[in-house]
Amino acid sequence: MTNEKKQILWVDDEIEFLRAHIMFLEEHDYSVSKATNGNDAIELVREKHFDLVFLDEQMPGKDGLTTLEEIKEINSSLPVVFVTKSEEEKLMEDAMGRNINGYLTKPVNPSQILSICKSILYSKSIKKTHFTSTYVNEYAKFKAKLTSNPNPSVWSGLCKSLFKWDINIQSIKDQGLEESHQKHKEEASKQFIKFVEQSFLSWQSNRTKAPFLSYHSLDRKLFPLLKNNKKVCLIVMAGLRMDQWLTMREVLQDEFSMDESIAWAPIPSDRLHSRSALLAGKNAREIALNFPELWQKIEDEDEYRNYEKELLKMNLATKGFSHIDQPSIQYIRSLKDSKEFLTNINDYNEEPLITLVVEFAELLMNLRRESSLLMEIAPTEVGFRELTKIWFKSSNLLKALQLFSLKDRHIVLTSDHGSVLVRQPVEVFCQEERSPHPRVKKGKDISCDERHVFFIESPKHFGLPGEEGEVGYAIAKEDYYFTYPNKFQYFGSRFKNQMVSGGLSIDEIIVPLITMTPKKRL
Repeated sequence: MTNEKKQILWVDDEIEFLRAHIMFLEEHDYSVSKATNGNDAIELVREKHFDLVFLDEQMPGKDGLTTLEEIKEINSSLPVVFVTKSEEEKLMEDAMGRNINGYLTKPVNPSQILSICKSILYSKSIKKTHFTSTYVNEYAKFKAKLTSNPNPSVWSGLCKSLFKWDINIQSIKDQGLEESHQKHKEEASKQFIKFVEQSFLSWQSNRTKAPFLSYHSLDRKLFPLLKNNKKVCLIVMAGLRMDQWLTMREVLQDEFSMDESIAWAPIPSDRLHSRSALLAGKNAREIALNFPELWQKIEDEDEYRNYEKELLKMNLATKGFSHIDQPSIQYIRSLKDSKEFLTNINDYNEEPLITLVVEFAELLMNLRRESSLLMEIAPTEVGFRELTKIWFKSSNLLKALQLFSLKDRHIVLTSDHGSVLVRQPVEVFCQEERSPHPRVKKGKDISCDERHVFFIESPKHFGLPGEEGEVGYAIAKEDYYFTYPNKFQYFGSRFKNQMVSGGLSIDEIIVPLITMTPKKRL
């Protein structure tokens, strides 16, 4: 609690009978002013700052409800507690409708008064203290796990904890705690990147040591539902981060029961390698070797949407779902696309599987860019979480999910990769590849600052297309993005403070994998 006394105004026409209560509050370091009627109370509120008002409901002259209304006109945020002899329901409804912060029924006792004072005046402070204490204790456990050579399973739990604290700390708006958490997350991110660099190669040859990679997601979550004759919608939200999912989750809890887990996107965590692997159920190298012509078409940025459904079709046939022989994929990149999908949603009622790809990161960046109001939201992780919440609450996607819930259609929601807010440029020198991709470079003789880049010189050992000596990969780490020396300004202005994917960071690799079951309605 602060050393400055909290100012309380107590309004009651029989104030002399409350002397013991007022003395009790003053003994607990509150300063109490008194008024015996509504007019005097209103004048005091005009003249002086108060933190809380106790207001008698039954007073001669101006009654409690009228006084309450005029106090709120002067200071709408001033907390008011109604004190009444009546327990009439209509009276309480009237008071609640006029924004009271609580009520007490006479006769009141000192412990009730003190309790409601603490609840209203110190709830934020108490909550912050509790959060800080809990965070410090959990971080100590987190740190211990971090220093004990964690395996992929432990890392998954640690990452999930980090994302949950992103949301919890944001809710109490404590700048000091936010800054501490950000430092802790940066420290964890560096160790996560080091762990992936050291371990990724072994995961390709020994799957028992590997984390749950996202291209097994359909095997684990989608296909069992289809085998049980459930109608399902697979939603792939490209670029959706775990913290952004947690903001969406709050909106969906009334509609669905949720089975929540996480998956690890492959490296590079870009659209080409991660989404292809997710839909096909195999890594990019297997796709490129077995279906070279299809892979070439999917590599084409202008054509990939026409051919990704072929990957899903082959995966379904391999797993025994050959009756779903023409799976369609609906893409949402704009408001127009989402309106069209919602308008035609009944056309899919009999389909066992609906697949919806939401180009989420792209859509969110465009939404911010096109709105002068949303441009005011700072390009930070917190800002993009707020933008996610604003978008989702009014989105056609939410309306579609609500309709699916009514129609008893299950949802498998995941992301092919996450995204990261890039801030720092790193120059790259590359003879063959002039790709504009900000986080991935593919080619021969790639050169750049090794401190900020993960190099892959033997693609086949990492499950990637290409042969050693012919092609290599450079993958940006943390919040770095590539620029070419002769186009530094162009790339700097185009990508800085943008949400992009393809690199190596917690935010890109760790992705949500959610099964949502419609709740039964009574």
